[in-house]
Amino acid sequence: MTTRLCRHAASLFAGALFLTAASAHAARAQESSEGSYELGLWKRLSATEMLYVPIVLTRAEEVDHAEGLTGASYVRDLDSTLSLRAGYRYSWELTHTPGTEPYREHRGVAELNARPSWGARLALLNRTRFELRLIDTDASWRLRDRLLAGRKFALLREMTLTPYGTFEASFDSRYRTVNRLRLSAGAATRFTPHIMLDTYVARQRDSRGDVQRVLALGMTLNLTY
Repeated sequence: MTTRLCRHAASLFAGALFLTAASAHAARAQESSEGSYELGLWKRLSATEMLYVPIVLTRAEEVDHAEGLTGASYVRDLDSTLSLRAGYRYSWELTHTPGTEPYREHRGVAELNARPSWGARLALLNRTRFELRLIDTDASWRLRDRLLAGRKFALLREMTLTPYGTFEASFDSRYRTVNRLRLSAGAATRFTPHIMLDTYVARQRDSRGDVQRVLALGMTLNLTY
């Protein structure tokens, strides 16, 4: 079983590396490209509990469109391999077409994260997220499952570098199908126990979206107190 998981993770990571190498060509072929910039604030409440506050700006380059997102989540570690997260997200349109109603979304979020123990350097994380969504006045729900595989490298003192690859599939109740697939490759650099910078490139395919194919570049700064 462990060998099978290792092979699966290695295949995912190899595909993510291929994605990174092909990103320049993909940028020309994609219908849309976007940049995402996130600040993640983590407050430790106890040895097993944390409070998480994200602040996100996403900008689509071709149409000069931008959206913001913020919220809060309660995080609890059940043991060394399982954790739960529950919270709220609010997303809104920062730029919109005159004469139209700006986009607004309220979202309840519940997550289960499973992290099998592969030793100090190898990482495998499966995140299952359920979202209750109110988009303008329309209610729906979405189920997202993401697999992450990576390897940690020790650098100077407390500094570590973790290259990784992810694959995510999303089921949307509005369409009653798995409509969105997302593949990404990135690297998370932990400078100290309190500061981590994550940069990534992602390709997304949405069979029901106004824009079906997206190339995304992102950066997340996580601060832990």
